[in-house]
Amino acid sequence: MTEKDAATLARLVTGCREQMESELVELVEEFGPILIQDVAARTYPAREPERRIAAATLKLALAAHWGKVAPALKTALAGRRPKPTRPGVESEDMANLQLLSDAEESIQIASNEALDRLTTACRDETNALERRISYLVLRSAMQPGDTSFRVATLWPCLQTACNEVTTDTGARILLLKLMGERLASELSQLYRVVNETLIEADILPRLKRSYRDTAPVDAHEVAAESAKVANTLDRLIKARTKDDGPAAPAKPATDNRELFDSLKTMQIAPPKAPAGTHANIVRMARDSGAARDVRPQEAVTLDIVAELFDLLFGDPSVAEGIKQLVSRLQTTVLKVAMQNQRFFADRSHPTRRFLDSISIVAIRWGKVVDANDPFYLKLSELVNKVQATYDGNMGVFDAANAELDAFLAEREKIEEQQDRELADAVRAREEEIRLTRAAQMRAQRAANQCIERLLGPMVPNEIEEFLRSYWRDVVQGRISQDGEDGAPTVEALRTAVALLLAVTPKYDPSERKRHAAALPGLLRNLNAGFDEIGTSPTERKTFMDMLAELQFSALRAEQQKRPAATTKPASEEKPRTPSAGPTLQVSHATNSGVRVQDISLPESQDLGEENTPDRADLRRVRQLVRGDWIDFITAGQNRRERLTWINNSRTLFLFSNSASACAISITPEALAVRLRNRTASIVMADRPMFERAIHGAIHSLDKRA
Repeated sequence: MTEKDAATLARLVTGCREQMESELVELVEEFGPILIQDVAARTYPAREPERRIAAATLKLALAAHWGKVAPALKTALAGRRPKPTRPGVESEDMANLQLLSDAEESIQIASNEALDRLTTACRDETNALERRISYLVLRSAMQPGDTSFRVATLWPCLQTACNEVTTDTGARILLLKLMGERLASELSQLYRVVNETLIEADILPRLKRSYRDTAPVDAHEVAAESAKVANTLDRLIKARTKDDGPAAPAKPATDNRELFDSLKTMQIAPPKAPAGTHANIVRMARDSGAARDVRPQEAVTLDIVAELFDLLFGDPSVAEGIKQLVSRLQTTVLKVAMQNQRFFADRSHPTRRFLDSISIVAIRWGKVVDANDPFYLKLSELVNKVQATYDGNMGVFDAANAELDAFLAEREKIEEQQDRELADAVRAREEEIRLTRAAQMRAQRAANQCIERLLGPMVPNEIEEFLRSYWRDVVQGRISQDGEDGAPTVEALRTAVALLLAVTPKYDPSERKRHAAALPGLLRNLNAGFDEIGTSPTERKTFMDMLAELQFSALRAEQQKRPAATTKPASEEKPRTPSAGPTLQVSHATNSGVRVQDISLPESQDLGEENTPDRADLRRVRQLVRGDWIDFITAGQNRRERLTWINNSRTLFLFSNSASACAISITPEALAVRLRNRTASIVMADRPMFERAIHGAIHSLDKRA
C-alpha cells in the first residue's frame, strides 16, 4: 500500500466514510421502535412529574416523527466539511461563543454526557483508526483538518437529526440519553469495519486483532476500578473485624500451614461432587477448623475466592472442560490472593493475565471443549506447571504468560497460512459456486423429498433433526454426484432406514438379534457419511452418544407391552429445533485437505418470509470483521467458527476453526437468514470469566455485609 498514490488512498478513505455513514443512517432508522420500548420501560416516581411528562412527550413524538430522523441525519452527514483552524483564531467554537439559556445548557450537558459515553465505548477502535488516518494524512490522502471519522464530529450530526423529533427540553434530554445508551453498543462496530477495510488495504496491519487482546487499557479506568475494589475490601474487612469482636491474637500472616495443608490434601484427592458439578475445595477449607484462626483480612480473602469459584462453576457460559481446568488452580489462586489482595483489583497482575488468557483462548471452543486441541493441551500443560511450581514467586506466572504468548503467536502464523490456502481455494470456486447454484438447489429439494418420505409420526425428534440436516447434506451430495437413482444415493437412504429401525422399540428376541447384526454396518455407513460432509469429531461423538441412548431405550422395550399404533398427541411433542430452512443451499468440496461447506440462498423471488434476510440481521453481518466468531447450529449441535476471510466485494465470508476439518463459506444473505432462524448466532465479546467472577464475588459479599 505504501506505493499507492494519494488519489487511490483518498478513494479508499472516501469509500470507508461513505460506508460508515450509510450504516449509521440505517442503524438510526431502526432505532425508532426500540426507543419507544425503552421510554415505555422507564418508570418515574410521582415526586418527579417533570421526568414523567418528558417520557410521555417523547413516546408520542417518537411514534409521530421518528421517520424524519434518518433523512435529517443523512443531510447533516453529507454537509460536513473539513474545518481547518484559521490563523489568529483558536477554534471555530471559540469564535462563536454565545450565552446559553437554562434549557439550552441542560440539553448541552446531556449531549456532552452522551458524547463522553460514546467516546469511551469506541475508544479502542478509534485509537487504532486515528493512527491509520495519521499514516494516510502523511501521504496527502485526506484534506488537512478532516476530522469526519471522529466521534465528536459524528455526534453533532446525530443531535441535529434528533432535533426533528421534538422541541420539548425534557424530551430532548431523555432522547439524547437513550441514543447515547443505544449507540454505545453499536457505534464501535462501524469503526471496526473501517479498521478492517484499512487492514485489508495493508494500512498498519500490525494493529490487527489476535487471540489475546493487546489493546491498551485506559489508565484512568484502571485506577478507578482499583480504588473501588480497594474501598470495598476495606469495608468487608472492617465488617468482619466488628463481627469477630475482641479475640485472642491471631496467627502471623505467614503462618497458615494448617489451612494450606488441608487444601493440598483436598486438591490431591478432591471430594466427589455430584454429576455436573465441581468441588469447591476453597469453600470446604474455609468452613473447616483449619481456617478458624485466620485474620479478618485473610478471612475476607477466603470468602472472596470461595465465592469466585462458586460463580465460575455455576457460570453456564463456561464450558465444562474449562471448569475442570481452572478447578485445578483453586489452591494456587488462594495463595496468590492471600499473598497480596492487589490481585483482586489489578488487571495487569501476572496471575490475572494468565487466568484471563484461559478465558480468551476458550472462546474457540464454545461450550464443548476438544481435549485434543493443541490450545487445550498447551493450557493444561501450563496449568499443571503453575500448580506444581508456584511458591509465592510471581515469576512462575510471568514465565507462563511468556510461554503462552509465544505459543499463540506461533499458532497465529500457522493458522494464517491455512486460512490463506482456504481463501485461495474458495476464491477460485466463487464463479463455479454461482454457476452451480441452480443444480445444487435441485439436488437439495430432491434430498429433502427423499428424507421426508422416510419420516413418520413416531420418529424421535433427535433422529428427525439429524436426518433433516446432517444426513440430508449427505444425500444431497450424492444426488449431485450420482443422481437420485445412483447406488451411493440409494445406499444413503438405506442407511437412513436402518437408523430409524435402530431406534424403533424391540419387543422380541429376534428383533434384538437383527439389530445387533445390523449395528456394525450402520455405524460404518454413518461415519462414511460424516466423512463426506466434514463433520467434526465433537459433533460425531455427540450424535453417537445420543444414538446409543435411544438404542438402549429401544432394547428396553422388551419389558413393556407392545402398544397399539397411535399418533403422539401434538401437546406431547417436543419443541422442534430451529431449522436453517429448506432454501439454504449446501455443497461440499475438498481444498488443501479441508472440506469447505458452501452455503448460499437460491436466486429465487419466492423464498417466503422466514427465509428472506432481515435488514437488521444483514447489517449485523456486514459489520462482522475478521476474527469474529459465529456459532453455527445444526440439529441442536453448536459448531463455533472464526471469520478468517472476506472477499473484496464482501459477498462471501469464509469461517474456519483449526479444531475442525470443515470450513464454511457463506453469503451475507444466507448468514442473515440463519441469524433470523436462530441456526447461527454471533458470539458477543464479554469480559474474561475470571474478571466477571471476581467482580461478582466482591459485589455479592459487599451486598451481604
